[in-house]
Amino acid sequence: MQPRLIPIALVGVILATGCTLVREVGPGEGPADPNARMAPDLIVANPTEAAPGAVVGLTFPAETTRGILFVLEERVGDAWAHRYNLLSDGPGAGWERSWSAVDAGPIAVEDIGVGGPGPDRVPIPDTADAGDYRICTGNAGDNFCAPIRIGG
Repeated sequence: MQPRLIPIALVGVILATGCTLVREVGPGEGPADPNARMAPDLIVANPTEAAPGAVVGLTFPAETTRGILFVLEERVGDAWAHRYNLLSDGPGAGWERSWSAVDAGPIAVEDIGVGGPGPDRVPIPDTADAGDYRICTGNAGDNFCAPIRIGG
């Protein structure tokens, strides 16, 4: 299901709708979006190395419109495996960061558009194993990713 992106007229303005997106993803069988690509011009993770339980700020140099759903994918050989769903506090005050393991089942996500440079903060799951990962937008029109390393 492709979510609807809401055009943002002013930088940093957030629009909310009453719609909900139910994300159904297989339990870590591959990437959440096989077409997602690394895009340092669109998304930057800070810090680029984080411990389980930490919070990572995501900034958007091109002020790309995105939602609040992000995915954390682990590098497995030459491929990416979707491990966690991350919800950001990108809309601002009142929005809580959270995470869920992909094998916990589908999640409901508010269908909103977030604009501006960020940062949108996401939690690194405290159960994440050490290794190379990427954080990708999970409900943008075209999903894009930033590399991150999780330390043990």
